[in-house]
Amino acid sequence: MKKYILVLVFAISHLLINAQDMKTYFATDNPIIFDNSEFYLGWSANPRSGYYVHEYFVDGEFPESYNRMFTINLLEGNITPKVAAELKANELDKRKQSDKICNYMTLNKGDEYVVDFLVSDAGDGNFTTVEWDIHYYKTVNINGKSYLQLLFFSQRAYGNDMIPFLKSIPEHRADKIEELTGMSLQVKKVFE
Repeated sequence: MKKYILVLVFAISHLLINAQDMKTYFATDNPIIFDNSEFYLGWSANPRSGYYVHEYFVDGEFPESYNRMFTINLLEGNITPKVAAELKANELDKRKQSDKICNYMTLNKGDEYVVDFLVSDAGDGNFTTVEWDIHYYKTVNINGKSYLQLLFFSQRAYGNDMIPFLKSIPEHRADKIEELTGMSLQVKKVFE
């Protein structure tokens, strides 16, 4: 019982600290409507100058353990969507050496690129989490500056839900990619 209470206190204090530190780095829709759901800003970061991350979650889900997450990354500079997609593909090729589920495909339409991939986590030789991600890279102009924008949808399953989740992906893959790449979502301003 003490262990359970300690874990609960830690989780609540972690959420409160994250909520106090969360900052809005750019202006866009909140909530973001995707996958017939409303995603609200739940975590943000500015890892380095010119690089901003906002993560959005449906009500009741958090960065530490979510089922669905929507992310917007902005990176100022001259990196192209093609280069970003190639870097992600290289990262996934390396991950394949230790992740038996890892697999991906890359699509492009003109100068815009999509990396659709599957990864997993394992503990004690057993899979604990499977994750399906769609990354959509394109160049945008905000405040007169060029940014690489990454719109990113992530969906996870845990435990006994993993096999049905994996079986369901082919049925929804094309629709989710089309929805993501067809979004009219615009970052209106970056707060510097």
